[in-house]
Amino acid sequence: ANEIVDAVADLQNAFVKVFFAKDQDGVKNALDKTYPTGLANLEKILDSRGGQFFVGNNLTWADLVVFQFVNDGMANTPPKDLKAFPKIDDLCKRVAEIPNIKSWLAARPVTNM
Repeated sequence: ANEIVDAVADLQNAFVKVFFAKDQDGVKNALDKTYPTGLANLEKILDSRGGQFFVGNNLTWADLVVFQFVNDGMANTPPKDLKAFPKIDDLCKRVAEIPNIKSWLAARPVTNM
């Protein structure tokens, strides 16, 4: 699980660095290249592990971290299209249907980050 969480943290950190430096070209590069490349790598890992969960046969914090990353995106900019990442898309749809998560998503406050 730590491997997946660390990979997502690396993607987030790459974005945060350019976002707070107000590097608009860096932000565009992160959204257009870094983000999809990271999702492609995560898709390969998920596929190699059976496509249902990142670790074992049950939901773990790795799945939740990927869900949050995909759902919220970078600076509230989720991926434009998950068609290239069908296993991640399926995982995120399943996580979003977990009753407590579904109710939180419906009621949570809107924030900038």
